[in-house]
Amino acid sequence: MAAEVLLRADLCEAVKAVVEMPKHKRQANQLNPLAGVDTNRALARLRLTNAQWRKISNLSSIPKSMDEAREAIETALGMFLQFKAKELLRESAPEIRKELRDIAKDTRNLYRRLSNLLSRRDAYIASSAASQRLTQEAEQDLSHLRDVLLHAPKRLLIAAHWVKDEKRGPKAEYIYRLVGDLDGIREHFTGKKITRSYKDSESREYITYVCKIADPTVSKGTIDNAMRDRITKTGKHRG
Repeated sequence: MAAEVLLRADLCEAVKAVVEMPKHKRQANQLNPLAGVDTNRALARLRLTNAQWRKISNLSSIPKSMDEAREAIETALGMFLQFKAKELLRESAPEIRKELRDIAKDTRNLYRRLSNLLSRRDAYIASSAASQRLTQEAEQDLSHLRDVLLHAPKRLLIAAHWVKDEKRGPKAEYIYRLVGDLDGIREHFTGKKITRSYKDSESREYITYVCKIADPTVSKGTIDNAMRDRITKTGKHRG
């Protein structure tokens, strides 16, 4: 009975070490990426202050009284921040590869520990009794478990090899989407569009101001590239 208890405790401890994934540790000074965002609705929404909305109205020519436009821009901002938050929480390719390799190592160690443990007569008898089945079935269960643990490390290492690095700058995708949304909203309510004209400072100021609300660190170059991409995709070659 004592041997059975020791076996169960040893296996539980080893399995727990293998299957528990490390939790993301946030830095103490890391700000909440969804601060101010209302996520208790179908589409996330970042509420603008009245001052921000007045500024956006002046830059975009959207009437301040147009509540529908304000809600559309707030939703575009909320969705951007929600996507960005998910991006921050997602593990990178190197982190995933390391985790798979670490699990492979732990699984290999678990196989060795189990094999060594079952080589002791008392532990083997206890493991058979713990299954509460016929001895033959218990032996089959143990054999299957050892086979899984034996081959798992190789499969995990193969999986780690196939985890590919993503292209740099994936966050720019969300800025491009935000710029497209902002252009579409203004066009819907005013008829104005982003153009190629260097005199189209109105569009640049409007887009830049709202993008900076979403992400104060976004660069002018990224915003300009997103605007050019919007023009290309929508065929707006005026100006």
